Amino acid sequence: MYCASIKPIRKRVTAPLIALAIAGLSPVAHANFIDLTTNVDFTTWSLQGDATAYNANVSVGTDSYAQLNRGIGGGSVGGAFAPGPFIVEFNAPFEVSFRFYVAHSGMLDDEGNPGGTQGDGLTFFMTGSTPALGSGGSDLGYGGSGMNGYAFAVDTFNFDDEPQAVSVQILGDGSSTPLAYTETGLTDIQPSDYYQWYGTVGYTPSGNGDETGDLFFEVQQGFTNQTYRVEWSGADWSSVATDVYDEESNFLGRAIYIGFTAGNGLADDAHFVGSLTFAPPIPEPSTWTMLLAGLGLAGFAARARRN
Repeated sequence: MYCASIKPIRKRVTAPLIALAIAGLSPVAHANFIDLTTNVDFTTWSLQGDATAYNANVSVGTDSYAQLNRGIGGGSVGGAFAPGPFIVEFNAPFEVSFRFYVAHSGMLDDEGNPGGTQGDGLTFFMTGSTPALGSGGSDLGYGGSGMNGYAFAVDTFNFDDEPQAVSVQILGDGSSTPLAYTETGLTDIQPSDYYQWYGTVGYTPSGNGDETGDLFFEVQQGFTNQTYRVEWSGADWSSVATDVYDEESNFLGRAIYIGFTAGNGLADDAHFVGSLTFAPPIPEPSTWTMLLAGLGLAGFAARARRN
């Protein structure tokens, strides 16, 4: 399920530019690439370290989860890696969304709060390298992996020289040292009265056609509407991954591998992820109106030329 041979000619595709800008993905089907427009089944992913995956029947169908590490005894690290790459055009915007939650395995204290030691956190990564599992503890399964590209972390434990936990971070090139971070002010990512969080990674290109732009990572609590966001303006994808072309040597984008990692060092937390989706941001209504109007005018002009 890995990338087929790539033709060495780089020829930017110019049509249909609107379709590519909206979709963010190639309109050409490639058997060697995964499709993130369908439901992700984590039991088909490569599970590294202590990671496991399972599917559960829910009222609307089947829900798939990956448990990235054990939550008992500490010293556990694991990762779940997609079974192949998918195609991304980095001169177009996109968003990746997923659910996650952290489970404390420690006993409840006298006030009913989770016991044990909280830590250390999880990441979602996007890389052009072969996915690899890094070290546990504060490396979150990402640090020391040697992967290029970027990762988006929820860090729930800190030493004195690190951002105050809980923090959301953007990481790069297999290092657990943040490129950017936001301290949430939370003392616990997993209070006992709610569980699931939503994570969203977003990218906005520079507009210069150079595969650079701005990244953000945002986490939101569905029950309380708490939202925490980190932004970074230094993303450069131009040398991160292999170019992908269609049969006519039109450039379609880059072959990107994705996955999740987590580690807990001496802590007791288990980290879970589910429901991964990839999509372009939804344009504002005014943008849609202008786009549709432009398409309508283009069609009218074409018809007029035939008369």
